[in-house]
Amino acid sequence: MENMRYGLVDHKNPSSDGSAFPVQSSVLDEEALLLRVVKDYCIPTPDSCRFLTRGDADIYRVETATTNFYLKVYRPPQSLELAEAEASFVSALSASGIPVVKPVPRIDGRFAFQVSAPEGTRPMLLFEEAPPPLPSQLDEALLTQIGEKVALVHIAADGFSTDFGVPAMESDVFLKEQVYYTSRFLSKQESAYLCDVSKNLGPILKKLPHTTPDFGLCHADLVISNLRLTTDGTITLFDFGNVLKTWRAFELAVIYWSLGNRYRDCRDHFWKAFLQGYESVRPLPEALAERLAVMLVLRQIGFLGGNCATLPLRLGAEPFESNFIEKGMKQLKKLVEESRVLNQELITADKSMQRTRKTRSVLRRVCETSDPSVSSGIGAC
Repeated sequence: MENMRYGLVDHKNPSSDGSAFPVQSSVLDEEALLLRVVKDYCIPTPDSCRFLTRGDADIYRVETATTNFYLKVYRPPQSLELAEAEASFVSALSASGIPVVKPVPRIDGRFAFQVSAPEGTRPMLLFEEAPPPLPSQLDEALLTQIGEKVALVHIAADGFSTDFGVPAMESDVFLKEQVYYTSRFLSKQESAYLCDVSKNLGPILKKLPHTTPDFGLCHADLVISNLRLTTDGTITLFDFGNVLKTWRAFELAVIYWSLGNRYRDCRDHFWKAFLQGYESVRPLPEALAERLAVMLVLRQIGFLGGNCATLPLRLGAEPFESNFIEKGMKQLKKLVEESRVLNQELITADKSMQRTRKTRSVLRRVCETSDPSVSSGIGAC
């Protein structure tokens, strides 16, 4: 995994002198996108295409005489197939009557397109304009409606005859990637702690059900900023870029996590209203109360890894607290302590490691005090 780079195709020998220097992230030309890409989408004649923001993906605003659209340009390792899967799932949700920010089809009937860039192939999707963000002050009625909408997504997802090509979370692979990205910014001690947490979390996740209704298609990143509100008061789901088949308990844990970050003093109050809304439409995931703590740890590890992976691309483009990683690790440790199952696993593993160290220490003393001809035969002491 030493050659992993977010936003850059794997170069076997990046130090070699090639025809072009490796690029981690380029900015695609606005005029070229307008003339060569946007024209093939089913929208009114576009007047302009303007670069808007940079982050996990680059966003361009496409203006027409009547409305705006937004072109989302992904970066490696995102594939054309995954972009198409995202759009197909969101389009199917919209057809089921669930309020989402819809993708726009191309003339050929597909949604995704891709272009070659210096850093590799970059897929893209065009979306309708999203409603405004949620108000800064939330209330019970809004949280109840959010719960209802999320439950409707899960019901609709379980009723589809296809998974649209959306991949399932492979917890071992996911954890390994997040640890790799985050460890580059950690001390050896903190990195070892993160590795221990991940190693003990993996077996716990494998024991959980991987079938419906507790596992299936999910938005997988339902933070407050990905929930929008129309002028008539309808909650609309936004940005399915992390769509995944995963645990519904994880989906709900992300919302709980986001509420805690945004509305710490009101979190429990809002969480109760959200659960009431969800449960009025669909039963809660099995053993949610017991599994929530474990899923919060999984979310925090993913949050740290995702941000550390894209950090070089986002510095200067959006604000970051200087102690962001330190605060993130502190929150992770708190969540681990609150997870009785995971915390007990770590305590057991630590005791086992201490016993191993004591055994090695005794064997080392035996080696040092024994006859040289005997001790040389022990070798691994």
